[in-house]
Amino acid sequence: MSDLRYASDGQLNGPRKAAALLLMIGNPVAARLLKHFDQPELKVVAKAASELGPISPAALDSLVEEFASDFSAGAQLLGDPDKARELFAEALPPAEVEDLLDSARDEGKEPDVWQALGRAPESAIVKMLEAERPATAVYILSKLDSALAAKIVSGLPRARRNAALCGLMAPREAAPLAAEAIESALREMLKSARKPTGGEESRARIAGILNSLDPDDAEDAMRAIGLASPKEAAILKTMLFSFNDLPKLAERARALLFDRASIDIVVMALRGTDNEFRDVVLSSMPSRGRRLVEGELAAGAQASPREIAKARKAIADIVLGMARRNEIELSGPAVDEAA
Repeated sequence: MSDLRYASDGQLNGPRKAAALLLMIGNPVAARLLKHFDQPELKVVAKAASELGPISPAALDSLVEEFASDFSAGAQLLGDPDKARELFAEALPPAEVEDLLDSARDEGKEPDVWQALGRAPESAIVKMLEAERPATAVYILSKLDSALAAKIVSGLPRARRNAALCGLMAPREAAPLAAEAIESALREMLKSARKPTGGEESRARIAGILNSLDPDDAEDAMRAIGLASPKEAAILKTMLFSFNDLPKLAERARALLFDRASIDIVVMALRGTDNEFRDVVLSSMPSRGRRLVEGELAAGAQASPREIAKARKAIADIVLGMARRNEIELSGPAVDEAA
């Protein structure tokens, strides 16, 4: 499977063959096979699996004859993002699966600058708009989702906030060249924001290690870092996250989490938590989903500590993955490194 090129005639070939075969054999066996793929191959197969579409029994027959003469194809096979997510779920952590699918889906595409800006930290957008000309700030705000725009406007200084609201009452359409210049500048700013400096890269690596440790071990390591360098420890603290930190997330961040996490995982992770913790966490979940979760928890089904710990780790991994993609912030304003 080292040749991962698409056939020019559009037939089942290369990564499409690999994706179809892996989807056919099912998650347990597929997970063992995926562990032998390197990262570039995983990305290409992930893209193929999410875009595969329906494969006819005749095409499956041809594929099966190539790999195993005793296999008989059944109904059509459908490849889509959900199937691709299931395929990789047992081979990689949830956050890595989402990163992989996002990377495969976006490969070769120019990102939508407004969607990317909507995933940026709110504090960063506020700071940027403070430095922009009022007309430019109004244009940018007019392109954002109304809920996000409201949060951004509320964070602006009084004079800028009032000017922005007055401008949004009748926003002017920017000339094509001006709009293109603004979007180009935003795209470059977002690219630069994603490139970590040397110090940030080291901290990200250390934070990744600490987030993978047991809570007691992570706390012990943070104490040692704090004694060696209190400033670095303060910065690192803003990059750490565990399941118990869920109430500290902004309501919007928790809402995004519940878009990604299944009801089963949420229920399992919340077993053994107190009512106050549950109320805060579930306050951001849609009412129907919240009723389902609360009903399952009220049923009092038993679960092993290992299953609960696994579900909580999965929740934390999803949150950390969203933070890495700048979709959410884990905590409040970052520590001033110059202090």
